[in-house]
Amino acid sequence: MTVSLHPQCLCGEIPILELQDGENMNELYLEKPGDLKMRESAPTPAPKDNEVKIKVIYGGICGSDLRVFRGTIPYASYPCCPGHEILGTIVEAGAKSPYKAGTKVVSYPNTYCGKCEFCLQGRTNICKDKRSFGVTVDGLFAQEIVMDSEFVVSIPPDLAEERAILVEPFAVNVHALRRAPIAKGTSVAVIGCGTEGLLAIALLNHIGADVTVLDVVPLKMEKAKSFNKNIKALHPADVKDQVFDVVVEAAGVKASIEQAFQLVKPGGAMISLGIIGEEVRYPALRITRSEITIYGTIIYTKKDFADALALLQDPTFNVAPVLSKIVPFTKYQEAFADALTGNFAKIVLDFKQA
Repeated sequence: MTVSLHPQCLCGEIPILELQDGENMNELYLEKPGDLKMRESAPTPAPKDNEVKIKVIYGGICGSDLRVFRGTIPYASYPCCPGHEILGTIVEAGAKSPYKAGTKVVSYPNTYCGKCEFCLQGRTNICKDKRSFGVTVDGLFAQEIVMDSEFVVSIPPDLAEERAILVEPFAVNVHALRRAPIAKGTSVAVIGCGTEGLLAIALLNHIGADVTVLDVVPLKMEKAKSFNKNIKALHPADVKDQVFDVVVEAAGVKASIEQAFQLVKPGGAMISLGIIGEEVRYPALRITRSEITIYGTIIYTKKDFADALALLQDPTFNVAPVLSKIVPFTKYQEAFADALTGNFAKIVLDFKQA
């Protein structure tokens, strides 16, 4: 496909889709929940002003992409092009863009206005006018895209592409785990060993925390233990009297969130990382009497992106267990079907094989 995406930039423009005549290319298209197709569309126009045209290399399938596919995000817009995690190469830049052709970039796929009270505090992740690619506006799973330079981040040329595609989801964890006090020796339970759970485990292991993981899928627990032989793994039903300084809820499941409240030590913290649309029971008395702190966390800021990128450039930082498979773009149905099983971590679409 070829689309021109104009994210909501600092001047408050709303994203729109432009199609031009010329050579046809491909994109993924979600007419309605469950109805995912590949379609042709016109080529991208030349980038204007601060825009860049990007030839997509990889696209990572995220849990939010699966929720949009299922139709379980109430604020998602249809029809839409899905996807928001991409790595690509700039092939053309507008006159006011700070980037040059040939630069590798990843998407920063949540826009911000730069003017509201939260943006002025540096908390662009909770901007009042935030737009999310692939959820509230058209996404990025296309062979070529045009987007504002404000919402791309350059990647060092020597960073392996298989690590670079993890920058965006890893930045989510960099932001989340700095919410609570975590240091070497801190006891931390991570509930859920999907992509975000595994990335949390990777960072906690790098910090030197004492990590215990909980999941219902044995294969996922084995993947989590592959980071470090000292990582302990339990089925949620097998947890006895253990409590932890910090509990990271990364499953986004009602039962997991409610269990997380019970696993926190008095004076400890729970980080609510998983996204869920239903209400959960809140043990107010225990939280109050035990002085438990609950941290909500959503996406990231540019600083989190920079810190995530710096860690991924460190060859001693192990993220190998996070990447489950790379699938040609044309086999998108297979890729989404596998992702929906819940038996895989990160599945990546390879647009080079489109």
